[in-house]
Amino acid sequence: MSENDYELNEVIHAALINPYLSKENFQLNCELITKYNIRNISTSLFFLKYLKDSIIYNNCKINALISYPLADIPSRFLSELVNYAEEFGANGIEFLPRFFYLSDSREEDFAREIEILIQSGLPITIIFNYFRLDKDVLFKAINICLEMGIMNFQFGDGFGPYLYKDDINPLRKLIGDKSKLKISGGIKHLDQVIEILNNGASSIGTSDFHIIFKDLKLKKLMLIIN
Repeated sequence: MSENDYELNEVIHAALINPYLSKENFQLNCELITKYNIRNISTSLFFLKYLKDSIIYNNCKINALISYPLADIPSRFLSELVNYAEEFGANGIEFLPRFFYLSDSREEDFAREIEILIQSGLPITIIFNYFRLDKDVLFKAINICLEMGIMNFQFGDGFGPYLYKDDINPLRKLIGDKSKLKISGGIKHLDQVIEILNNGASSIGTSDFHIIFKDLKLKKLMLIIN
């Protein structure tokens, strides 16, 4: 398949999480999101209130990252953070769980935190780092999530490369065809996007979405010239 077979503004999720963004760069990113009609944004709790003033929300889904990047938010604060996210326009939650619980045979504690998020009624995406997790813990976490009704899985947390194409299909089989599989981490070019989507991913997450759309514009221009 080619880029023409995908609605790229739907499957490319813009990441606005860089804590070093200046106000000017943040605003520029918002303008580019509007320009490319990107429909999905992942952002931090801090940036949510600024997005609310900078993005027209029509047909745009805002996902708030919670417990990212260190999974160090105490359980008792999770409900408050979800309420805060929803108040400032989030209509989805992306969550990095405490995998330590699973290596400590505390499956109930692992599941309990996810259940707190589920009770909000918002769509929940669980974040994994395929390269850092022990595979037994990875499979156990996925099975617990599936049993709890989680349908959205993200592989890649911004620390390391994105998932190899040969690993995408086995994960797709593991989470099932009805689940959504998002791949993130170091994705900067159109060819990478097409390869990932062709191998079974549902979407990609990137802070370099503007480069990808520039690639697309250049490719279309070259087709016209040739």
